[in-house]
Amino acid sequence: MINARLKALRAKMQEDGLDAIIFPSNDPHQSEYVADYWKIRAYFSGFTGSAGTLVVTQNEAALWSDSRYFLQVEQQCSESEVELHKQRIPHAPEHIRWICETLPEKSTIGIDYRLFSCGMIEFINSFAATKDITLKDIPTLIEEVWKDRPAQTNAPIKDHPIAYCGESREEKFGRVHQLLEENKADYLLVSGLDEIAWLFNIRSTDVDFTPLVTAYGLIGKDSSVLYSKESRFDQRLLADLKAAGVQLEDYSTIGNSLSKLSKGRRIITDQNALNYACFAAIEGEIVYQPSAIQSWKSIKNATEIENARDGMRKDGIALTRFFIWLENYLEENTITEYELGRRLEEFRKEQDLYTGQSFAAIVGYKANGAIIHYTAPEKGSATVKNEGVLLIDSGAQYQNATTDITRTIWLGGTPSDDLKKAYTLVLKGYIALETLRFPKGTIGMQLDSFARMHLWQHGMNYGHGTGHGIGLFSMVHEPGQGFANGATTSRGTLAHEENQFTTIEPGFYREGAFGIRTENIVVSKVVDTTDFGTFMGFEPITVCPIDTTLIDHELFTVQEVEWINAYHAKVYAALKNDLNAEEQKWLKEKCNPLVRS
Repeated sequence: MINARLKALRAKMQEDGLDAIIFPSNDPHQSEYVADYWKIRAYFSGFTGSAGTLVVTQNEAALWSDSRYFLQVEQQCSESEVELHKQRIPHAPEHIRWICETLPEKSTIGIDYRLFSCGMIEFINSFAATKDITLKDIPTLIEEVWKDRPAQTNAPIKDHPIAYCGESREEKFGRVHQLLEENKADYLLVSGLDEIAWLFNIRSTDVDFTPLVTAYGLIGKDSSVLYSKESRFDQRLLADLKAAGVQLEDYSTIGNSLSKLSKGRRIITDQNALNYACFAAIEGEIVYQPSAIQSWKSIKNATEIENARDGMRKDGIALTRFFIWLENYLEENTITEYELGRRLEEFRKEQDLYTGQSFAAIVGYKANGAIIHYTAPEKGSATVKNEGVLLIDSGAQYQNATTDITRTIWLGGTPSDDLKKAYTLVLKGYIALETLRFPKGTIGMQLDSFARMHLWQHGMNYGHGTGHGIGLFSMVHEPGQGFANGATTSRGTLAHEENQFTTIEPGFYREGAFGIRTENIVVSKVVDTTDFGTFMGFEPITVCPIDTTLIDHELFTVQEVEWINAYHAKVYAALKNDLNAEEQKWLKEKCNPLVRS
């Protein structure tokens, strides 16, 4: 099927004089998760992961992805001509050098300008110019090849109430107005969907797992424009937006509108978020700045923090009931990984304000746990029994919170020393980072090493970042702070600020044997102020027991025992009142104090 699609694509490329086409994973808003309409790379490669770039020439179909997806690419592309190119540095555009070295001089590369940021176009041209390679915009080519392409979404758009977000859209517009005044600018152009959702206090179902709205925003000193479909709004929300000085224009008019409104005007935008088609439409002066909205929304207010704690509590209740059910069910039954993920979702659906998963659940039994972003297929997924190790990385969207949690549990039998050692070193890494005190201004790349240091001492490591920002009823992977072992993303280069939500999720993966990951969400806070400055730390807000069965007590220190006992006391106190007597008994046993033997 994939080879047939590539054949049809190449025929069209030849007809249009194209020597290559680049297909990124994103949409016109540089989103990580995209609507079905924009899953072009997946359509022509068969690879469904969230990160990767496909380059198609007349002779090759080359797919770049990072170590999280190596096994998944090899599995999903095994029956096609698509060839994996392993990225040495995650998120780095290594395919650009390859395509410019592979193509002959005076070649033409086709790209949809809407899918590339201004910064990326500039980067491509820096390589292409040395061989007189040109870029050609191909906004309509895909429709001619992908005949049954899904339609653009038309789902209702809803208000995100102040009871959950803690700040009105008028107050948020006030922040923008101040930004415009400081920069003597006329407009702020916003294209990131998470920024649109936060700024306008709106949510919808345009993107899988993420309650975002496909739109652009142009915020001026006196009025603002939201580019979307008016038919998607109810009358009350339309009235509220109008009262806030917002007028609606159709999404498809963004180019023409920018051309008219920008003449003689000064517009602030983020070079790395603005797509090149919008850039080309602007006729006024452009002021490039890193997104102020990303910085604003990453710092959660008191209402958001309170709501997040409530969401974590609901999630903890659902997970407790799920794990109780799983233990009982496996005593006499088996179940596939796929069905296990479905069953977990059913427990979450019982919780108030639940709207869906925050990403496709990763349920990896035994060797499948080593596939970092594994998605269990409906047909052919592994059968889970009451033996061995199970990794479950999952999350939920509640109207007042977004959750993301990973637990690795032992289902029965005698674990190997290798497994216990790896599990313990990963847990030690989690504790080391979560309990760390560090000077304000310390960046994610510096902090990342603390989660790896125990693994490193034993010659072990993992190939993904240690954590990411997380939104509130928004993106599960929220820019920009986090923990990464390189400077290619903001997770490695940004400092942590007070009141940000971030995951801590070290892991270890033994291909063909097992995968281990432990993950909680933490909130950053100021813990001390001394003569040497302000010191930051983290508090876990995820409340779910951690399996102690696999801990190697010889590797676990007294301080680490004290940490896990304190954490489990917090978990039990947070959840007990919402559980019945039998559930309380189970949770009490899982949270019993650990004694270092």
